[in-house]
Amino acid sequence: MKNFKKVIIWGFPLYSHTHSFVHAAWYKAFRSLGYETYWFHDKDFPLNFDYENTLFISEGYADSNIPINNTSTYIIHICKEPKKYLDKGARLIDLRHNVKFIQDFSYDYSMDKNKMQKIDEVSYYQKDASDLALREKYRNNISGYEALYISWATDLLPNEINFDDMNIKRNNDIYYIGSYWSANRLELEIFRNECLKNNINFIVRDPWKERTTFKENKRLIQISYMAPDIRGSGVTCSEAIPEKCNHLSIGFIPCRTFKNISYGQLGITNSPAVNELFNGRIIYNSNLSQLFYDAKNNIQNYELIREQMEFVKNNHTYINRINSILSII
Repeated sequence: MKNFKKVIIWGFPLYSHTHSFVHAAWYKAFRSLGYETYWFHDKDFPLNFDYENTLFISEGYADSNIPINNTSTYIIHICKEPKKYLDKGARLIDLRHNVKFIQDFSYDYSMDKNKMQKIDEVSYYQKDASDLALREKYRNNISGYEALYISWATDLLPNEINFDDMNIKRNNDIYYIGSYWSANRLELEIFRNECLKNNINFIVRDPWKERTTFKENKRLIQISYMAPDIRGSGVTCSEAIPEKCNHLSIGFIPCRTFKNISYGQLGITNSPAVNELFNGRIIYNSNLSQLFYDAKNNIQNYELIREQMEFVKNNHTYINRINSILSII
């Protein structure tokens, strides 16, 4: 039974930040379920508005002006200031990464799943959270709130996942839409070199230099020769050490894999965490050169593609993530 009358995504404006795409997915999914849903942000929100009895979803670098009251529940990713919520009697749930451990610019924790309530394969609930999970610069010995550890999901709703999309005609290009930087450049270059040896173009579309709409992003992935998700071994921030921050070592499960599969592409990864989640039913190899050929040999394995699409449709949309939230609200 829900304890809120409306949902407010208090987040980054679309295309202004990487996390804005997560906020867009939350907004779309809650609306699809029939909830009265709004999307405000720190520089654009109504003053004359009833913010009581609300489920808020936000992020710790985007919540400076968020209205706080004791009748609402606040689910804040990277909640670096829990005190401001607790001081006003609000229910606070820190939305954390489902990873083995992490030390980046905001968080510093290890997950002990044996001490948490398992909701599903990528969602874990901790009733007794504290700011000890934050980097030392944010710690103030604050406790008395909760945490939900999850992975992100595809931006498609279950009814938008069309199994006929696996039959879309591909071309000889691979469109990689995302950042090509220190965190993943080494791995992407190895894979890209194998593409070039086989006359496959590897085209990088940096969304911060060339904006790509959701529709265009989906189309480019769908017409790609293949759509790999390559995780990097480099640091993702200046305040971290490689072993406790890179996506390969911490076991980060990316939304890119879920999205690519939901668009009708074969799931391809160098991530052991993703391979484990799919119970080995994904094209996986830690050797990036061999990964290309493993994928090449399976790009028309429609039985496997359909199996992967069904797995994502049933388990890894934002409807699933909302259900994880509702199970603890």
